Amino acid sequence: MKNLLAALLILSIAVGVLMLLFDGLLWFDNPKNGHAYSLVVFTLIQLFLLAGVFAGRAGATKAVASWAAAYLAMLLLNPLTGPAIGISPTEFAMYLFGLTPVSSFDGVSCPFLCPPFAVSYTVLVVLQAILLYVGVRAVRR
Repeated sequence: MKNLLAALLILSIAVGVLMLLFDGLLWFDNPKNGHAYSLVVFTLIQLFLLAGVFAGRAGATKAVASWAAAYLAMLLLNPLTGPAIGISPTEFAMYLFGLTPVSSFDGVSCPFLCPPFAVSYTVLVVLQAILLYVGVRAVRR
């Protein structure tokens, strides 16, 4: 279970870093909603959790499960912050889940469409759900 949790955390960290590097709209809107800074913090939290899992720290598995639950809830509620950037929650959800990707425009670079590869947010949500499931199963053992 430790190796599976570590692999899932590594994947989640990689997706977060990918979004931070390539999602120009994430940074463009950051002064209004702080989402880029939040993703930096969330990714750092997962790095600390990964270190705890690798070190075999007591409670690391429970911490991963708890964090995955909180992160999943925040990701699923994130579309409700759309009005902060002047769009409806539905429009923001469609953007986040890659249904209506945004092209590059002045001041925003989205080389692979925002979010990167159009499905990165969905992948992040799915990874948190899997981390939660695996973490809860590992805690019960």
